[in-house]
Amino acid sequence: MKENASHEGQSQGKWLNQQTAKSPLLNALGGDPGGEPASQENVESLLRRMRNGDREAAAQFIIRYEDRIRRRIRGKLNPSMRRLFDSQDIFSTVGRRLDQYVRTGKLEAQSENQLWALIFRMATNAVIDKSRMYRRLQKAEGLDSQFAQELMSRFRQAERRDEQGVEIEIDSVVNLLSDDIDREILTQWLFGSRLIEIAQSIGMAHTGVRKRWQKIRELLQSEFLQESRA
Repeated sequence: MKENASHEGQSQGKWLNQQTAKSPLLNALGGDPGGEPASQENVESLLRRMRNGDREAAAQFIIRYEDRIRRRIRGKLNPSMRRLFDSQDIFSTVGRRLDQYVRTGKLEAQSENQLWALIFRMATNAVIDKSRMYRRLQKAEGLDSQFAQELMSRFRQAERRDEQGVEIEIDSVVNLLSDDIDREILTQWLFGSRLIEIAQSIGMAHTGVRKRWQKIRELLQSEFLQESRA
């Protein structure tokens, strides 16, 4: 997806508009999604509310400072990355991750500077994660190559349907697996880990992980084939 001027000129309310149906936090905001947040509290005040689990405050922060966050993200994207995804993709990921931090009580920032450090770290990690996944799929070889191409096709189609479609599709694919270990193997593989590294991470023998991976790949390809015939 290439970044262009019209894309970058979208209103701050677009993130809210896209996410409203998916997050109770954003449903709570109400009002005109394209307008300014009702509260013009400073960052320290919003941070206090977020530390108390107020997801509305997180949404107000993200929407109000979208331009600043996306400028930071664009600075992290080299030309090859921009051919795969743009700042809106990463911005949406940062919004969801902040919402999760607030919802689960993990937000530990004590000051505005610490909050911005967390936001920028989330943005950098999101860029790395997405870049690593796409490069994994592009560079897959041997028996993994066709499987990777099928996954890439699904992710591209999901991206065209919805700017948050890729992450939704990843969750959908992972959830086709019923075993938690298989899900972990697939997730780590998608984000660039080799099978031997995955084996070390989950405390299994390399041969065992390799056999599981073969079954995971065959099961998912079978599922994809059935879906295409439906």
